Amino acid sequence: MDSEVDVVIPTFRRPVALAACLESLGRQTLPARSIEVVDDSETDQGPGKTRNIGWRRGSGKFVAFIDDDCIAQENWIEVIQSIMETESVGGIEGGMTTTNLAGEKVDFNPPNRFKWDRFKTANMVVRRDILEQVGGFDERYYLHREDTDLAWRVIDSGQRMVWAPNCKVHHPEPIGIHGGVYGAYPRSEQLLYHCNPKKFVECAAGMISRKSVMNGDLRKLRREMRRVHEPGDVEALTRIQSFSLWARAWSLAAFWRLRKATLGEPKKAFHFILSPIE
Repeated sequence: MDSEVDVVIPTFRRPVALAACLESLGRQTLPARSIEVVDDSETDQGPGKTRNIGWRRGSGKFVAFIDDDCIAQENWIEVIQSIMETESVGGIEGGMTTTNLAGEKVDFNPPNRFKWDRFKTANMVVRRDILEQVGGFDERYYLHREDTDLAWRVIDSGQRMVWAPNCKVHHPEPIGIHGGVYGAYPRSEQLLYHCNPKKFVECAAGMISRKSVMNGDLRKLRREMRRVHEPGDVEALTRIQSFSLWARAWSLAAFWRLRKATLGEPKKAFHFILSPIE
C-alpha cells in the first residue's frame, strides 16, 4: 500500500524532543509519504503559519499534524490512511496519552461531553483538498486556538471531523488537565469567538470550574476579552456580547454538572468513530 499521508511537524527550540518524534515516525508500519519539519526557532512566526508552510510543501491526499514533543504509535500512519480512505470524512482528531506525575501513562483526551472544544493539532489529520478549500490555518492566531478554528471551518464547509481514539500519539512530559483558563491568550479567544459565537459557548463553559472562579482566572479572562490587544486587529467583545456568552456558558456548565451527577459522562464522544485497525 502506497502512503498518501504527509506529516507536518512545526518545531521551536526542542531538538531532543524533535529527534524522538522523528524516531517514532521512522518505526511506522506504513511510512509517511513525506515528513515536513518546519523550524520556527529563529523566525518565531507561530504554529499556524509554520503548519501552513509545511502542508503546502507536500503532495499526499492526507495531511497529518503532530507536535514536535509527541511520539506516534507504530501504526499511527496506517490507521490514519485506513480511516481516511474508508470513511467519508474531512479529517480526524486522534487520541493522546501523557505521563502523570507518578510516571504512569494515562489518557489525555477531552471529556465526551465536549462536541466542539476537542480539536488539537498535536494529533489532527485533514484532507489536502479540504485544507486548500478552507485556506489552511488562520495565521492571525499567533499561539493557541488555531487548531480549533481550522476544525470548525472544516466542519462548517460541510465535512465531518471525526474522533478516532485509537489513532494515538503520546506526550511524554506531563501536561495539565483539560479545561484550563487560557488567560495568556485573550486575543486568540476573541478570534475564536468571532469565528463562531455559538460553538464558543462550549469553550467558555469548559473553562468554568471551582478553581478558575476562586483564583480569579475566569474573571480576568472575561475582562481581557473585552479589551483590544496588540496588534489591534481583533474586535473586543461588547458588554452585551460578553454578558450573553457567559450567561449561556454558565447554563451549559450547570447542565453538564447535573447530567454527570444523574447519568454520568456520555459513553461516547459526539464525533466518535472506531478505527478499522487497532
